Amino acid sequence: MFEYLKSMTELKKARMDPQHTGDLFKHLEKQNDLLKEAHKTMSQELQKLMVEEQMMMHKLYEITVTHRKNDKEMKKNLNVLEGKETVEEASSLAIVPTGDEEH
Repeated sequence: MFEYLKSMTELKKARMDPQHTGDLFKHLEKQNDLLKEAHKTMSQELQKLMVEEQMMMHKLYEITVTHRKNDKEMKKNLNVLEGKETVEEASSLAIVPTGDEEH
C-alpha cells in the first residue's frame, strides 16, 4: 500500500516536471508489463479451473447414472420382499439403456 502511495507521489511530481517524462514512461511500461503477466497467469488459472469443472461435472453425471440404476434395483428388491412381485417378474424387467449412459 505504501509502495503504491509512494509511486503515486512520484507520478504527480513527474507530471509537473517535463524533465521526468522518460521516468514516467518507464514506470508506465513496467506497470503495463506487470498487468500483462497478471492477465496471462489469471487466464492460465481460469483454463485449469474450467478443465477441472468439466471433469467434476462428468464425474457427477457418472455418479447420478449409477445412483439411478441402484435406486431402480433397490425398488425391484423391495417389491419382491413385500410380495408385490416375484423374483421371476423382477428379473424379467431388465434395465434398458438410454444410449447416453457410459459402460
